[in-house]
Amino acid sequence: MLIGVINQKGGVGKSTTAAHLAYWLSHFHKQNTLVIDSDSQQSSSQWLQSMGMEFRVIDDPEELFETVTNFAEQYDSIVVDAPGVLGETTKSILLAVDLALIPAQAAQLDLASTEKIARLVHNVQKVRKGLPHAAIFINKAEKRSVLLREARVALSDIPGIKLLETTVYRRLVIADAPGQSATVFNMSSEAAQLAAEEYKQLFTEALNYGETQPE
Repeated sequence: MLIGVINQKGGVGKSTTAAHLAYWLSHFHKQNTLVIDSDSQQSSSQWLQSMGMEFRVIDDPEELFETVTNFAEQYDSIVVDAPGVLGETTKSILLAVDLALIPAQAAQLDLASTEKIARLVHNVQKVRKGLPHAAIFINKAEKRSVLLREARVALSDIPGIKLLETTVYRRLVIADAPGQSATVFNMSSEAAQLAAEEYKQLFTEALNYGETQPE
């Protein structure tokens, strides 16, 4: 499957999600997985390199589209860490992938920004007859917060984008993972195990949705 992790806001956990997704596909599902880092900060690639995972850094829209489509037969999965802007590179990602996974942070929820993402996704879905599937989830959430409840209501009715049931909660162990050249999947603390279970549930839910037929 071809998966793009997108959002135009910084700090929502896009690169962290992409790296954990790639590791999960590679190590738990034994899939031959390539990560394409199209973010100018190259957060994913530095982290992935430290873990010995396969990646490429590509930020040119045309080259990125060609690479994703040309390599689709060579890899079981390709995960693209999108840039933090909704420009031509993000559009190229949406034109190429099967699933767009969108992390959103309840504390930073910007409905105008989310509407821009939804509009771009919807325009591409019209061209591609329903593809890519698009799913949004709440990341870095605080348990039992009013903001979390309000965010779920706000995100639950966006045309063309499914709000996933799984929420990933804010934990220091997730933020610490890149510095330890690790993911929460191969860390031993109780907090890491809780985070790993949330990621497993999230990715399973997202990929199951991504495999459904377009409406």
